[in-house]
Amino acid sequence: MITPAIGTQELYKQLQTLIETDIPCFIHGSPGIGKSYIVNDIAKKNNLELIDVRLSQLDAVDLRGIPTINNEQTKWMPPVFLPDDENSKGILFLDELNSAPLSVQAAIYQLVLDRKIGEYSLPKGWRIICAGNKIDDKGIVFKLPSPLINRMVHIVLEAKYDDFKVWAIKNEIHPFIIGFLGFRPDLLSSEVPGSTETNPAFCTPRAWNMLSQIIKKMKI
Repeated sequence: MITPAIGTQELYKQLQTLIETDIPCFIHGSPGIGKSYIVNDIAKKNNLELIDVRLSQLDAVDLRGIPTINNEQTKWMPPVFLPDDENSKGILFLDELNSAPLSVQAAIYQLVLDRKIGEYSLPKGWRIICAGNKIDDKGIVFKLPSPLINRMVHIVLEAKYDDFKVWAIKNEIHPFIIGFLGFRPDLLSSEVPGSTETNPAFCTPRAWNMLSQIIKKMKI
């Protein structure tokens, strides 16, 4: 089955629904199209704390914590990046999930489905959002295990000019870029070059934002 891709404006709507229903999700999307930005933004709009965890930088033991001895029994001390205030509300953003080692992905099973990992329990006011690059983006990406896949709603995000234009005007992207992409919307996002390409650069909304800053600095 092919999942249809959506734009950023639709992603806001779907994430809002998933946050309100407390259903974990995974955002699939190419680099630089706004996955992290949107999760940060929707956390602000809902007055929620955000904890951004880059799973590709962790080992499985980092999630469960370090064992200590308490009353002659082993007790696991959860990592500092997992929320522990029962009265707090927020979004636990598990980014780069499909770039993480398989042992880390396996450790996430229980957290995503049961909101627990070992002895730790995620406070009721927290929601889980995961994200990662697509397999065909030529990044370091592993296929997710089927038990983990079935624990989340999956959303495919795609860069769309109409959505980018709304964001670009709001964030004062240089008019030259907005105008050019209005003429060539197909260049908003391009495929990642192959390993044999001399120039590894490729188009993304993030790259156009960087170019906007350069043009402004040059005062063209």
